[in-house]
Amino acid sequence: MQKQFISLGFRVDGRTFSVENSAGERLKIRPKTCQLLLVLMENHQQILSKERLLSLVWPNVVVDEQVVFQSIKEIRQLFHPHDVIKTLPTQGYQWVAPVKSKANLNNISVKLTTAVVTACLLLGSITYLVLNDPQTRAELKSHAQAKLEGSVVILPTQNLIAGNDHDWVRLGFMDQLIQRLPSEPSFGVLQTDYVLEVINRAGLSLSSTSTKSPDVTGDVAAKGMFSDSEIQQIFTVSGAQLVVASRLMGTPHDYQLSYNLYWPQKTMQGAIFGTDTHVLLDEFSARIKRLVGSDVVLDSQGYHTDFYDEMMGRALELKLQGEYESAISLLQALVLQAPHNMTAHRVLIELLLSQAQFGQAESLLEKSIPIATSLGNHHELIRLRYLHALLAAMRQSFTLAVSRADEVIELAQQHRDWLYLAYSTDLKGHIAMKNTQFDTAHALYHEAKSYHQILRCPVGEATSWLNLAKLAKQRNAMERYNESLDNARYIAQTRALTSILNEINESEK
Repeated sequence: MQKQFISLGFRVDGRTFSVENSAGERLKIRPKTCQLLLVLMENHQQILSKERLLSLVWPNVVVDEQVVFQSIKEIRQLFHPHDVIKTLPTQGYQWVAPVKSKANLNNISVKLTTAVVTACLLLGSITYLVLNDPQTRAELKSHAQAKLEGSVVILPTQNLIAGNDHDWVRLGFMDQLIQRLPSEPSFGVLQTDYVLEVINRAGLSLSSTSTKSPDVTGDVAAKGMFSDSEIQQIFTVSGAQLVVASRLMGTPHDYQLSYNLYWPQKTMQGAIFGTDTHVLLDEFSARIKRLVGSDVVLDSQGYHTDFYDEMMGRALELKLQGEYESAISLLQALVLQAPHNMTAHRVLIELLLSQAQFGQAESLLEKSIPIATSLGNHHELIRLRYLHALLAAMRQSFTLAVSRADEVIELAQQHRDWLYLAYSTDLKGHIAMKNTQFDTAHALYHEAKSYHQILRCPVGEATSWLNLAKLAKQRNAMERYNESLDNARYIAQTRALTSILNEINESEK
């Protein structure tokens, strides 16, 4: 398409896929939107159906008809306040503004023109959904209807945008996507800090996910930020049924989010273009939602994340590396700087408890829980209340600890937080065992294991079996002890869980 069209003072160039206004200023427009604009202007006397537009602008690509609606919306915004496109219900769209056309007389080689068009078509071919292998719409629909069972791991997003303005992307993008995908009865979305523990258990480096490179080759872009062997290791240690990897490229207000979706037996690739990161996240989460068969209604309003600050990422790295004092100092500074960053509060409290600094932990908990409540941040409120219960248990105030754990369980059940249902039930099991309420402890450990099994979390399931083994040993039920220990050992060995194996070996001494 090498013509130029002029309408209402706007010049649309089919060679460069660009639009200029009457003042000669070049306006921002996506290549596929420009291609759709050119099709409408060239056929301005005709009514073009959605199907026809899809076949002309997105040939041989599996896309949703929503892409047409979005491009029409962008064109109308570009030409506002002029009424340029008429929508005819059930029929399609027609360009209604006056159009003049002329051949492009610039002296340019056919080879270069072909290259430009080919590049735009290639760009469009990955704009909405690109699969590793050719897929039909029927196959995609069939796959989307399959309910997922197990857990979903959203990996940190690789940031390939130059400058420091997007340093938050690595963890912030991941965290916002996780918040947009709430857990359901058949599966759970692992939360951000737990995913970082998974990455650590897999022997991978969190810092490697922030690597930037101004020159990304097609081969590197296709592979994603983790190699196939690294993704397999994540499957092994997490028990996940879906792993999501993504990278953000482009320039501010002209973003490309490319992604890889990994199931145990197949992979899917795709990319999304947009001018706003929140729009990208909404579209990405909607796609994943369809693919996992989720019935949850997404609400794009009010999403927040406590992982925007790069200090948060550095503190988590220090925590994973065992540099607790440095992590505590960094988090204390972050809490002062960002008092509503509830994740910073919670991770700091976790570290204070691990270092037996109970007084500081209690003081911060008393400040943090009301803030999380006022913010309506149920995600962190569940975790803070669990730490409150844990603090009581560590101080041997078992009645108070059980009461607080029950509050956590009630809140976690409301929000299908399977992980903290398991943790809180485990805590009650430990208290029951300390109080020699062995039958109660046995029932609680099995209940905790059932929550871990919803997530198919090998660490949680192996730990539950190990708890049952310890309980059996205390009751001198050696046959049950050996059976439970064998189950824990089998999971730990097959899932390469070194820390669990070490604990098993210690329990046998």
